[in-house]
Amino acid sequence: MPVTLVPMDDADFAVFTERAVEEYAQGMAASGEWSEQEAPQRSGAAFTQLLEHGRQTAGHRLWVIEDGERRIGELWIAQRHVGARSVAFILDVYIEPGERRQGYARQSMLAAEDWARRHGCEEMRLHVFGRNAPARRLYEQLGYDIASLSMAKPLPPA
Repeated sequence: MPVTLVPMDDADFAVFTERAVEEYAQGMAASGEWSEQEAPQRSGAAFTQLLEHGRQTAGHRLWVIEDGERRIGELWIAQRHVGARSVAFILDVYIEPGERRQGYARQSMLAAEDWARRHGCEEMRLHVFGRNAPARRLYEQLGYDIASLSMAKPLPPA
């Protein structure tokens, strides 16, 4: 059965925010962008800035991903303009750990693309942490190419 995107209500948004802020903080700390100590505060501040009016923030769409009546994940898209083009930027696609490796992420991405097309977007964009090999493979299989690449190399003390 294909996934369904259901708009988040306030309870869904609270669950989403708690999980997404924590996960983003962990990703930014693991990537070396933020220290582990500052990551939770900085992640919370980033979410507050991006979603200044919560789930009602203009230009943002937040959904619960469902299979039938079962909640399997969450999806967050921001519609933005890059020059004269309208772009859908996937800020978060999350599949519950027990539901992974069953094609739900792929279905969710395709549903996001369909939504974006219907809303006049000409391109999909997203960010993925370099260490997230499974997600990178999925995005590449779906036709996403690298638009920008940041690389790092740890240096041992002199």
